[in-house]
Amino acid sequence: MAESDINPAAGRKCARCGAELPASVPPDRCPRCLLEAALPTQAVGPKTERITEAPPTGLSRGLPAPGEEFGHYRIVRLLGEGGMGAVFDAEDLENGRRVALKILSQKLDSPEARERFFREGRLAASINHPNSVYVFGTEEIGGTPVIAMELVAGGTLQDRVLKQGPLPVGEAVDCVLHMIAGLEAAQRIGILHRDIKPSNCFVGADGVVKIGDFGLSISTGVRTEPALTATGLFLGTPAFCSPEQLRGDELNVRSDMYSVGTTLFYLLTGRTPFDGKNTVQLLATVLEKRAPSPANFRPGIPQGLAKAVVRCLEKQPADRFKNYHELARALNPYGSAAPTPATLGLRFLAGFLDQGLLGICWMCVITLAHENPMDFLNISGRSSPMFLGMMAAILTALILYYTLLEGLLGASIGKAICRLRLVGPDRSAPGLWRAFLRALIYVVPPMLPFWLVYGLDPAAYPRSPTAVQYLMSLSAYVVLALLFSPARRRNGFAAVHDLATNTRVISRAALEARPELVLQETPPPLADLRRSIGPYHVLETLEHSAGIEWLLGYDLRLLRKVWIRVVAPETPPVPSALRNIGRIGRLRWLTGRRSPDENWDAFEAVSGQPLLSLAQERQPWDQVRYWLYDLAQEISASAKDGTLPTVLRLDRVWITADGRAKLLDFSAPSLASMAVANETPIQTVRFLAEVAVVALVGRANAVAGADSPVAAPLPLYARDFVDRLPKFPDADTVAGALKPLLQRIARVTRLRRAAIVAGCLVGPVLFGLSFIWGMKMLEQWDRTNPGLMELNTVLQQHATQNSRWLKNQPHPPDRLYEIYVASHYRSVVTNEAVWNGAFTMTLIKGDRRRFAEQSLADYPAPTTDEIQDADAALKERLDSAHMFDFAKQPMFPILMAASTLVIYVCIPALIAALIFRGGLVLLITRVAFVRYDGGRASRLRVFWRALVAWSPLLPAIFLGSALKMSIGTPAAALCSCLFLGGLAVISVALPERGLQDRIAGTWPVPR
Repeated sequence: MAESDINPAAGRKCARCGAELPASVPPDRCPRCLLEAALPTQAVGPKTERITEAPPTGLSRGLPAPGEEFGHYRIVRLLGEGGMGAVFDAEDLENGRRVALKILSQKLDSPEARERFFREGRLAASINHPNSVYVFGTEEIGGTPVIAMELVAGGTLQDRVLKQGPLPVGEAVDCVLHMIAGLEAAQRIGILHRDIKPSNCFVGADGVVKIGDFGLSISTGVRTEPALTATGLFLGTPAFCSPEQLRGDELNVRSDMYSVGTTLFYLLTGRTPFDGKNTVQLLATVLEKRAPSPANFRPGIPQGLAKAVVRCLEKQPADRFKNYHELARALNPYGSAAPTPATLGLRFLAGFLDQGLLGICWMCVITLAHENPMDFLNISGRSSPMFLGMMAAILTALILYYTLLEGLLGASIGKAICRLRLVGPDRSAPGLWRAFLRALIYVVPPMLPFWLVYGLDPAAYPRSPTAVQYLMSLSAYVVLALLFSPARRRNGFAAVHDLATNTRVISRAALEARPELVLQETPPPLADLRRSIGPYHVLETLEHSAGIEWLLGYDLRLLRKVWIRVVAPETPPVPSALRNIGRIGRLRWLTGRRSPDENWDAFEAVSGQPLLSLAQERQPWDQVRYWLYDLAQEISASAKDGTLPTVLRLDRVWITADGRAKLLDFSAPSLASMAVANETPIQTVRFLAEVAVVALVGRANAVAGADSPVAAPLPLYARDFVDRLPKFPDADTVAGALKPLLQRIARVTRLRRAAIVAGCLVGPVLFGLSFIWGMKMLEQWDRTNPGLMELNTVLQQHATQNSRWLKNQPHPPDRLYEIYVASHYRSVVTNEAVWNGAFTMTLIKGDRRRFAEQSLADYPAPTTDEIQDADAALKERLDSAHMFDFAKQPMFPILMAASTLVIYVCIPALIAALIFRGGLVLLITRVAFVRYDGGRASRLRVFWRALVAWSPLLPAIFLGSALKMSIGTPAAALCSCLFLGGLAVISVALPERGLQDRIAGTWPVPR
């Protein structure tokens, strides 16, 4: 039986091209034929063609020509023509505003095309973001749908590439970062663009890139339309469409991300990743072939940037970046902004973590490789080939650790924990050879002094004098200090190994998101359909005072709210300069009317609150810094183009829901009761200082002056800025000073407070673990080499009683010690393998070693009476001084860790608090302390805080002592640890500051 008998659709072919037809496709709707007809090709070479959009060959039927009047618009010039119509530079004759007027071509006029056209207007109008083209309105003129949009004067990214060629790397990345910001705003309200390409990205006069042309956009909750309509219109540009969009699959944000990657590829290379001789070949290439690296066409592109682009162009959406934030993090290091160099404190912490990790790994390797780990020390004490091989292996492993991790990934484990990154000249991971040379310079020189002094005879070290041993133990740190001696802020804290390899250690970009306002959701008011003003329906009255009525209106066509200001008949119209303002820092004027019957103006309605309403409570610095930056930028731009309001008042500042500050030309709606009556013009910088004081202090009812101190806890860098703010010459200088502060840490989070606690505990914990490991080694060594540890105790006791402090106290004569050593430990001293081993030479050295050897020489065969006299004189004294058995107790490691915590952390922390207002851990975590009024906490207050923080150690000790007899020592120690741990957890869990800060009256802030 033939297949066509089973499936009637089988064997259906297009009569024109012979292609197989799917069952659901009519015979006259062959996809291959429609694709070939949908997009023309343009020759780019003698043998190949690249798919591009067809250039306009003349205006489509029904579209106006430049110079004509089209409704209330005068057409100035054609900006571009596409599949659905054309976009013109036009002047609105009713208000004098220049707009980009998009007009639907009459040859595509159909119910489906009209719906898609008006949907573009609605979707674009729902996005109010600096990186999205603003839509003023939609209407029909003579039955033709039009959309009036913001006119972006700088042209498109495609125009820029065609005129200038591929963009510089930093500029191309900056443009894409702007695009990502606009697309994120669209994503937040559930919109996919679906047609991202350079010709739909517009460049403003200030260099800001704006996303436009939402004609193919859809809601993320709706399944996408197929890429090809029944009329043969291709939805999108194949060279920039994702494979899943070409297949008509369900789309998500990763589909737009593919187009973003293609656009960046185009900006960097001047071409798209794929091309073909015709449309069908192009589609097949996009669907099947792996994307090439942009570095293949432009060798200077950083390797990390090229990898990010290729990842955007993966065939499977799951292989691309998860979201735009992750993509922005990958691209941000290659933007034009200079990276933030890593501080020496963070580099020191990263190196400490790396060395600690490597030390732990090395201890594990020794333990696994040797039945008795002390054997390794004995091997290292001999100049044997095995020892030299082991040292070469250690050195190689250390260099490979840094080479592989930093060369390929850009960060060792310590740097990754501290959020640092090693980069080469192109801001990518430095590569293996550069990382290898850097590791070689960093690892080898600190070992040179030891090799130069002792050569290949490591046994010479324990035989050397104590002073020489001490100096040699410090030599590695001296060399490290010399390596870091060139580090200065002006060179990015570059050390010798950084300068020699042209690498830098930078902080990974924080990409702090602008904080949004938390607004209470209120149900929308019911529209009063009986009242309308112009094209808007009135929802509610916001304010009615002083002859001005503020209304909340609704645009039924664009489905968005507007503010309507109804004014007295004699009120002059809004000046022309203010009508054309399109900056995000000002409120957009939409339309208005002046007549005997109607006098009103419509403005965009932005969600949010007035500054004075928010300032009823103190606002955090991480929000206020953005508000000040927005206002400073707007004031600077307004001063340059002559649109600066004559009156700057606090009631004319509006904070939007997405955390942006807008400067109004009037008091904010519904704020008449809070408005300040002063109409006297004030200096712009003084106005910014007033905004800072009011917002940070939270004194809206009693407005503070610009010279008032900001009585609020602020980061130290923010305190310095706020104190200097009134002294800045102009708003432009204020914006320049604020810009680098936007990405700095604004508050001490719970995680950072937990890091302080962990930083205090890591040393004692590691010491406790190391001690346990060392004790296990000693126990094993003592079992296989009995008598050595006891001999060390005897010699140590003899040396102690002959010290300058105890020399005059009564004690047994040296002769008895010599007899005791000669009679009990002769086998230890005469065992050359043990006595001359590295461990023994390190443990027993100097005068003690010579005393033991001299004892055997002086008493080669002590008598029984001499032995009995020595035992009787020394036994009790030695038993009381023998600490090795006590060290074997299970609680001893905990006691050692506690002692280490007190001696090496607690006491230095108290001393550092009194002298420096903080210790090493606080310096590394970049935390300082201030009072409630924001002033720097005094040394005595910081000392009091440290005393409060460490005071729980005393009740923990008493608690353990009280419970030891009833529940046993281990359980008592566990209770003490739980008590301290519980206090630490409670302290970290409290908002903003812990228990110790609340008691001491301090606030932790970033430095």
